Amino acid sequence: MKKIFQNILWIILFILFFFSVSLSSPAQKVLAGPWLVRPGATDMIIRWEFDHKQPEGVVEYGRDTLGGEKTKLIFRESRKGSFLYDAKLTGLKPEKKYFYRLSKPWERRWYSFRTCKDHEDHFSFVAMGDSRSNPRIFSKIIKETEDVHPDLIISMGDLVIKGSNYDEWHRYFFDVAGEELATVPFVSTLGDHETEGDNGELFRYFLCQQEPTEKLWFSFDYGNAHFISLDYRHPEDTAMIRWFKKDIREAGKKWNFVFMHRPSYNLGGHRSRWGRDIWPDLFQKYKVDIVFAGHSHIYERFYPVSKAGENDGTAVTYITTGGAGAELYESVNAGSILAFSRSVNHFIDVKIDGDILEMRAIDMDGYLLDSCRIIKKNGEKKFSDRIISREMLNTITELHAAISGSLSAIPLASYPARYELDMKSYSRDDIPFTLFISKGSEPYYKMMPCHDTLMKGTYKKVVLDLFRKKDITITPWGEMTPELRFMMIYDYRGRQDTITGGAIHYWPPQQ
Repeated sequence: MKKIFQNILWIILFILFFFSVSLSSPAQKVLAGPWLVRPGATDMIIRWEFDHKQPEGVVEYGRDTLGGEKTKLIFRESRKGSFLYDAKLTGLKPEKKYFYRLSKPWERRWYSFRTCKDHEDHFSFVAMGDSRSNPRIFSKIIKETEDVHPDLIISMGDLVIKGSNYDEWHRYFFDVAGEELATVPFVSTLGDHETEGDNGELFRYFLCQQEPTEKLWFSFDYGNAHFISLDYRHPEDTAMIRWFKKDIREAGKKWNFVFMHRPSYNLGGHRSRWGRDIWPDLFQKYKVDIVFAGHSHIYERFYPVSKAGENDGTAVTYITTGGAGAELYESVNAGSILAFSRSVNHFIDVKIDGDILEMRAIDMDGYLLDSCRIIKKNGEKKFSDRIISREMLNTITELHAAISGSLSAIPLASYPARYELDMKSYSRDDIPFTLFISKGSEPYYKMMPCHDTLMKGTYKKVVLDLFRKKDITITPWGEMTPELRFMMIYDYRGRQDTITGGAIHYWPPQQ
């Protein structure tokens, strides 16, 4: 009887001890994850974020849900009372499906991923940008990408509104894309919204490996392709330029892609010209196939671009893909240099099959917007589109910028406002042109059409006198209602084309 009483007492003491330990050491809670950090052929880094620090975490993984292999979670760093852990899975085989899960006491669900296709010439990837600020649209786009089964997703950045706001990373990114992030590697370049408030520190914390915050450029391989992410903050940085040259020379891959936040060529939205005097030469010299960028919330694809007198087989395709969720900007019609342009929420699906690259732009409802093909064989490229000269592209984008500026005075019915255009030609040919008010603006504004010629390789200033016909209103941000736009008809090597400028704003001179 005494022995039975002692056994009961021991059981009671054990239960009390168990509950005291449980109360003093609550189980770790997963705040975000898992997500795949960077694609690999024989290894994979998987990341989780927890609500407090515990060193005992283990990840099981294998070719099936029986597991078989185990690796410990490794503490990385902490932010906002949360703790980031990595699990590095090693000894994997290329192009194979693997399953993984956290061991007890966490969720027992199995996730899966495929290892990188090492030197394989058949794979696909999705490109998108600027998903910030609208989780509903971003969620729909992520769902649509599942139908094309990408091996990889690359982003042009601007995943959140303010990069230093920790909660936004969960609300706008992890809570929306979490399912896809657990199975498909998602690699983003740095966007300007990611640098707001902390210079990209939380971006590095969540999505990078060893890159320092002040130099967030990097590259990786997937199959027979090399992907290079450039840091938009450093267009003239000699260190990034040296790194780019060395990196792409040593890559030795058939296909080369650059993805970055701000475009070198862009007509709609911000009309960005990032690194225009440096990088297009480098992209063509080192045979980059496509340069993806975001920043402007539209879709734009330029015709393949080659510098005059150089091999057209080294032409570069420039694409702006900034329609994954942020408010859309106005697109531009410029048929002579743009293959396609639209203000629409979208993503890009790229499929590579040996010598053939097929690209499709798809809207958030799954409908095809645009497509093109590049065939690359023996170092030469053939395109489904015509090739344009970089001199022409530079000139037309400069002309478009000139007719898309701002007024420093308000046009009156009896007294004109002067509009000054600074026009620059990179062309080897003279360009006759006519400037006039767009048809939509004619009922409200008046101006004599201007007929002139921009001589080859020269700079020209044109001054227009602009009157108004009816009352106009101007917002504190300089937006004019009714809208004022200019149009230009120009002749380039016997081909006549028309470009329409962006809406003109009113910005009074600084006092």
